[in-house]
Amino acid sequence: MATIRARASDDQLAAWRALHRAESLLFAHINTHLRAKLGLTYFEREVLAALDQAGGRLRMAPLAVALMISRSGATRLVTKMEKDGWVVRTTPPTDRRATWAELTPTGRELLTAAQPIVDAVVSTFFADHLAGPELRGTASSLIRLADANPGIGEFECGL
Repeated sequence: MATIRARASDDQLAAWRALHRAESLLFAHINTHLRAKLGLTYFEREVLAALDQAGGRLRMAPLAVALMISRSGATRLVTKMEKDGWVVRTTPPTDRRATWAELTPTGRELLTAAQPIVDAVVSTFFADHLAGPELRGTASSLIRLADANPGIGEFECGL
């Protein structure tokens, strides 16, 4: 575990608060628009996207890691989404301990319908407010920040 400093500087705290505020507001916009237009939450959309990026199916533990949520949070999401018909859970006969989440055709259609909403929100509430070099600099800074903070095991983010 990294050594924690006794006190952050005022500049560091200001940057942290700005990052947290911007991320919270952007999340709220995406979540609100997805819910209003498709009845889909941001995290449900992220499950669909993670499954799609993995070729349509993932084991539950890697899905939780990809989403940066706890395994129990991933299980609760997939259970709800399975009831909605967006994913199915399967257990291969060769490994009864493994559970896979698989994207259904309905889930794939929903993911396709969600993409223009995500694009519009990202553009309207984020990208339209930064010039090209600022976007690239922001991306570079945030990638560097994420790379400097590897995962800490199971994520506890309320899911």
